[in-house]
Amino acid sequence: MIYILLFLFLLIPVIRYDILAMKGGEKIWYVSSMILLVAVAGLRYRVGGDTLVYMAEFSMYPTLDELRYFDFETARFNPLWYVFAAIPRSIDDSFTCFQIIHALIVNVTFFHFFRKYCPRYYFSAILVWFVGYWCYFSMEILREVLCICLLLWATDALLEKKLLRYYLVCVVALFIHFSSVVMLFMPLLPLVFRRPNWIFQVILLAGVVAFTLVVNIPALIAGMFSLGDQMETVITNYFDADIKNIVGKLYEIVKYLPVLGIIWLRQRNPMEDEYDFVPYISFMVVFYGLSSYLGVAGRFLNYFAPFFIVTLVNTLYDFLLEASWRIKQFSTVVSLAVVFVLSFNYMRYYLRDDSDTYPDTHAYNIFVPYHSVINPQVDNKREGYVENLRDFAIIF
Repeated sequence: MIYILLFLFLLIPVIRYDILAMKGGEKIWYVSSMILLVAVAGLRYRVGGDTLVYMAEFSMYPTLDELRYFDFETARFNPLWYVFAAIPRSIDDSFTCFQIIHALIVNVTFFHFFRKYCPRYYFSAILVWFVGYWCYFSMEILREVLCICLLLWATDALLEKKLLRYYLVCVVALFIHFSSVVMLFMPLLPLVFRRPNWIFQVILLAGVVAFTLVVNIPALIAGMFSLGDQMETVITNYFDADIKNIVGKLYEIVKYLPVLGIIWLRQRNPMEDEYDFVPYISFMVVFYGLSSYLGVAGRFLNYFAPFFIVTLVNTLYDFLLEASWRIKQFSTVVSLAVVFVLSFNYMRYYLRDDSDTYPDTHAYNIFVPYHSVINPQVDNKREGYVENLRDFAIIF
């Protein structure tokens, strides 16, 4: 399978440069890894859930010449999504051209981010991203990932508190996908989460979960935005279809343990990183708490994933490779637990049984089997699975 081959290829520079600290050839591995991921994502054929949805609509998108006549007010998506899609449509009226440009933007952005903000172990950061997020970001959340890319390019402005430049990027992102509203709060996070504190995290998580239990969230949303009774009913029905039972609530809380473990490690053994992303990953607790009530709240975690990966990689390497034996003893146990839970989360996501949506399917059927435009094939199971999933795609 092509994903296993990509994993093995990305693992080689991790061993050579991050673990064994060998020198020479880093740039070749860096560029070749990027090219491979761009090629696999850009040349895929009907792979990815949202990909199939966008493919079905792509012929109706305007070209650059047609933008002046396009009715943005009644369009389904935000305006800049159509402006972005018009560029590849004007070059070549095929979805493959769109995929290549999209894959190029996504992979160049993430590779650059990891190399800049995780300079000692960026190959490991790339590997973690590939295992946990690459398929999802490259083939699934095609609109939202463009906003995440904008956030990564604006990270310098965020860290340097150049707020005018940062909020201009936020405005652009909002015209692509409304989920980017979470970017508006990020400059405030260093004021709230000044130092790592795992006790504060636990209290905050408990508070958010308690909030979801005692507050009628659909009614609250309808009241905040002055929505009518009919819209409140729609929101309530959507929420009811996604509400977690007690097992689901506990699982969402368990998913937060890797973040809590990293915060605990950094609080117990203070570290001086060139770039401090702890305030941003600390805020993830709010969305883990909300997702214990409503699964779609977890979508906002996508914006924090790159910052978490950098912090995770830096923290684990610093403790396991550089810390003294005395510090390592208990920290090693916590580190291994973090890796185990994180791996479990990844596997549980991809192996999730979705037979209720379509017979004999799992979440990985969105990405497996892989077919390319070189030898295009249609996977009927994936087609039926995605068609049924579209019935639930009300908001996002």
